[in-house]
Amino acid sequence: MPDNLILELPSLEATQRLATALGHSMRVPLTVAFEGDLGAGKTQFIRFLAASLGVPNEEVTSPTYVLLQRYQGQMVIYHFDFYRLESESQVWDLGIDELFEQPVAILIEWADKFPQCLPEDFLRISMRQLSDGQRMAEVSANGAVSGEVLSALEAQLRQA
Repeated sequence: MPDNLILELPSLEATQRLATALGHSMRVPLTVAFEGDLGAGKTQFIRFLAASLGVPNEEVTSPTYVLLQRYQGQMVIYHFDFYRLESESQVWDLGIDELFEQPVAILIEWADKFPQCLPEDFLRISMRQLSDGQRMAEVSANGAVSGEVLSALEAQLRQA
Protein backbone atom coordinates (compact mmCIF):
# COMPACT_ATOMS: atom_id res chain seq x y z
CA MET A 1 0.00 0.00 0.00
CA PRO A 2 1.48 3.38 -0.94
CA ASP A 3 1.99 5.96 1.81
CA ASN A 4 1.17 8.73 -0.60
CA LEU A 5 0.91 9.59 -4.28
CA ILE A 6 2.45 12.73 -5.74
CA LEU A 7 0.96 13.61 -9.09
CA GLU A 8 1.59 16.37 -11.59
CA LEU A 9 -1.57 17.89 -12.98
CA PRO A 10 -0.42 19.67 -16.15
CA SER A 11 -3.96 20.27 -17.39
CA LEU A 12 -7.59 20.43 -16.35
CA GLU A 13 -8.02 17.04 -18.02
CA ALA A 14 -5.33 15.55 -15.75
CA THR A 15 -7.18 16.92 -12.71
CA GLN A 16 -10.40 15.40 -14.02
CA ARG A 17 -8.71 12.01 -14.55
CA LEU A 18 -7.44 12.00 -10.97
CA ALA A 19 -10.81 13.07 -9.54
CA THR A 20 -12.65 10.46 -11.62
CA ALA A 21 -10.21 7.74 -10.54
CA LEU A 22 -10.83 8.74 -6.92
CA GLY A 23 -14.57 8.58 -7.52
CA HIS A 24 -14.22 5.02 -8.81
CA SER A 25 -12.09 4.15 -5.77
CA MET A 26 -14.26 5.64 -3.04
CA ARG A 27 -16.24 3.86 -0.40
CA VAL A 28 -18.24 5.27 2.47
CA PRO A 29 -17.87 6.45 5.08
CA LEU A 30 -14.92 8.48 3.86
CA THR A 31 -13.65 11.94 4.70
CA VAL A 32 -11.43 13.70 2.17
CA ALA A 33 -9.52 16.70 3.52
CA PHE A 34 -8.44 19.18 0.83
CA GLU A 35 -5.59 21.62 1.42
CA GLY A 36 -4.07 24.27 -0.81
CA ASP A 37 -3.89 27.99 -1.42
CA LEU A 38 -6.56 29.99 -3.23
CA GLY A 39 -6.55 28.98 -6.88
CA ALA A 40 -4.95 25.59 -6.26
CA GLY A 41 -7.95 23.80 -7.79
CA LYS A 42 -9.75 22.34 -4.77
CA THR A 43 -13.28 23.28 -5.80
CA GLN A 44 -12.73 22.24 -9.42
CA PHE A 45 -11.36 18.88 -8.24
CA ILE A 46 -14.49 18.42 -6.10
CA ARG A 47 -16.71 19.28 -9.10
CA PHE A 48 -15.00 16.56 -11.14
CA LEU A 49 -15.17 14.10 -8.23
CA ALA A 50 -18.87 14.74 -7.65
CA ALA A 51 -19.56 14.41 -11.39
CA SER A 52 -17.86 11.01 -11.39
CA LEU A 53 -20.30 10.03 -8.64
CA GLY A 54 -23.37 11.14 -10.62
CA VAL A 55 -23.86 14.69 -9.33
CA PRO A 56 -24.72 17.17 -12.10
CA ASN A 57 -21.86 19.66 -12.53
CA GLU A 58 -24.09 22.72 -12.14
CA GLU A 59 -25.14 21.56 -8.65
CA VAL A 60 -21.59 21.67 -7.28
CA THR A 61 -20.67 25.10 -6.01
CA SER A 62 -18.11 26.31 -3.51
CA PRO A 63 -19.68 26.44 -0.05
CA THR A 64 -17.39 29.31 1.00
CA TYR A 65 -20.33 31.50 2.04
CA VAL A 66 -22.90 28.84 2.99
CA LEU A 67 -20.22 26.64 4.63
CA LEU A 68 -21.91 23.36 3.63
CA GLN A 69 -23.47 21.84 0.52
CA ARG A 70 -25.18 18.45 0.25
CA TYR A 71 -25.27 16.52 -3.02
CA GLN A 72 -26.96 13.27 -3.97
CA GLY A 73 -25.29 11.01 -6.51
CA GLN A 74 -24.24 7.39 -6.20
CA MET A 75 -23.67 8.33 -2.55
CA VAL A 76 -24.57 11.25 -0.34
CA ILE A 77 -21.81 13.88 -0.37
CA TYR A 78 -21.34 16.65 2.18
CA HIS A 79 -19.08 19.44 0.93
CA PHE A 80 -17.70 21.70 3.67
CA ASP A 81 -15.54 24.79 3.38
CA PHE A 82 -13.60 25.91 6.48
CA TYR A 83 -12.15 29.05 4.83
CA ARG A 84 -14.41 31.59 6.55
CA LEU A 85 -14.61 29.79 9.88
CA GLU A 86 -12.71 31.33 12.75
CA SER A 87 -12.80 28.66 15.44
CA GLU A 88 -12.98 24.96 16.07
CA SER A 89 -16.35 25.43 17.80
CA GLN A 90 -17.81 26.79 14.55
CA VAL A 91 -16.81 23.54 12.83
CA TRP A 92 -18.45 21.45 15.53
CA ASP A 93 -21.57 23.67 15.34
CA LEU A 94 -22.00 22.54 11.73
CA GLY A 95 -22.57 18.99 13.05
CA ILE A 96 -19.68 17.47 11.13
CA ASP A 97 -18.88 14.96 13.87
CA GLU A 98 -22.35 13.43 13.51
CA LEU A 99 -21.59 12.66 9.86
CA PHE A 100 -18.25 10.87 10.35
CA GLU A 101 -19.83 7.45 10.98
CA GLN A 102 -22.66 7.85 8.48
CA PRO A 103 -22.45 6.12 5.08
CA VAL A 104 -21.57 9.38 3.34
CA ALA A 105 -18.62 11.07 1.68
CA ILE A 106 -17.39 14.21 3.44
CA LEU A 107 -15.29 16.59 1.35
CA ILE A 108 -13.65 19.45 3.24
CA GLU A 109 -11.95 22.43 1.62
CA TRP A 110 -9.37 24.25 3.80
CA ALA A 111 -9.32 21.25 6.16
CA ASP A 112 -5.85 22.24 7.38
CA LYS A 113 -7.36 25.23 9.24
CA PHE A 114 -8.86 22.88 11.85
CA PRO A 115 -7.07 19.52 11.67
CA GLN A 116 -8.31 18.70 15.18
CA CYS A 117 -11.84 18.52 13.70
CA LEU A 118 -10.98 15.69 11.30
CA PRO A 119 -11.79 12.07 12.08
CA GLU A 120 -8.98 9.63 12.85
CA ASP A 121 -9.22 8.09 9.38
CA PHE A 122 -9.23 10.44 6.40
CA LEU A 123 -7.72 10.90 2.96
CA ARG A 124 -5.70 14.11 2.53
CA ILE A 125 -5.33 15.82 -0.84
CA SER A 126 -2.84 18.70 -0.82
CA MET A 127 -2.98 20.76 -3.98
CA ARG A 128 -0.68 23.51 -5.09
CA GLN A 129 -0.21 25.67 -8.11
CA LEU A 130 3.30 25.74 -9.48
CA SER A 131 5.01 28.84 -10.89
CA ASP A 132 4.43 27.66 -14.47
CA GLY A 133 0.65 27.47 -13.92
CA GLN A 134 0.56 23.70 -13.60
CA ARG A 135 -0.73 22.02 -10.49
CA MET A 136 0.49 19.26 -8.27
CA ALA A 137 -1.48 17.02 -5.90
CA GLU A 138 -0.25 14.88 -3.05
CA VAL A 139 -2.72 12.25 -1.86
CA SER A 140 -2.05 10.57 1.48
CA ALA A 141 -3.92 8.16 3.73
CA ASN A 142 -4.41 8.58 7.45
CA GLY A 143 -5.96 5.29 8.52
CA ALA A 144 -7.03 1.86 7.32
CA VAL A 145 -10.08 2.83 5.24
CA SER A 146 -8.34 5.77 3.58
CA GLY A 147 -5.35 3.48 2.98
CA GLU A 148 -7.59 1.06 1.10
CA VAL A 149 -9.00 3.93 -0.95
CA LEU A 150 -5.48 5.17 -1.72
CA SER A 151 -4.47 1.69 -2.90
CA ALA A 152 -7.58 1.47 -5.07
CA LEU A 153 -6.82 4.93 -6.46
CA GLU A 154 -3.29 3.92 -7.36
CA ALA A 155 -4.67 0.83 -9.13
CA GLN A 156 -7.20 2.97 -11.03
CA LEU A 157 -4.48 5.35 -12.17
CA ARG A 158 -2.30 2.47 -13.39
CA GLN A 159 -5.21 1.20 -15.52
CA ALA A 160 -5.88 4.60 -17.08
